[in-house]
Amino acid sequence: MDFWDCNCMVGRFGQPLPGQFHSADDLEAELERCGIARALVFHALGKELDPATGNAALADDLADGKRFVPCWVVMPHHTDEMPPAEELCERMAEQGVRAARVFPQAHGYSLAEWCSGELLTALERRRIPVFVDHDETNWDAVNSVCAAHPDLPFVLLRPNYRVHRSLYPLLERHPNLHIEIGIFVAHDALADCARRYGAERMLFGSALPHYTPGGPIANIMYSELSDADKALVAGGNLRRLLGEA
Repeated sequence: MDFWDCNCMVGRFGQPLPGQFHSADDLEAELERCGIARALVFHALGKELDPATGNAALADDLADGKRFVPCWVVMPHHTDEMPPAEELCERMAEQGVRAARVFPQAHGYSLAEWCSGELLTALERRRIPVFVDHDETNWDAVNSVCAAHPDLPFVLLRPNYRVHRSLYPLLERHPNLHIEIGIFVAHDALADCARRYGAERMLFGSALPHYTPGGPIANIMYSELSDADKALVAGGNLRRLLGEA
């Protein structure tokens, strides 16, 4: 199975636990140990310090890695901490970056149109997938973003086993909404989601180095998905989204 991890981080971060690591070398070694071919990676400084510093550090830290696909942390430009949206997207293209991550809760801004509309429109125009943690947003914001930007691939990371009653109506309503399946572990969750909305909506993600890939890999391999659908979730869907950007 060709696993591509959509949710990895590199760089020093606050309050690491025993066994957690921060270097690109350690991340690459862990990916190799777990049989993961490629990983979409953002920099911890992009979340915990500021996006511009983190994105600059990402290029340096991933320079020698063969398994890494860079993901920039972005946010709206109104405070001059980032360039205007169109210029930001041009810089991403120049550096071969085809995915974006947002932390609206940690960075203190809204995903509503009055705040993030220009940024999301520019990303949507280029079909750059946007990744956001479940605990960084809320259901109303997910609904509003997906409705206002139907051509923007929007990936909700780390939805857990208790979210179906809010998640399913949004998957029904918004074909551009995708989910990472790392802790989406309710009974028969992957097969049930695939039967309702298609396996194309789910992506493998580990949240390394905070968590380990074993659980998400088992979640796919021991699911009732067909082999073809397992391949999509394991890596095919992420490759497709990056290829369309």
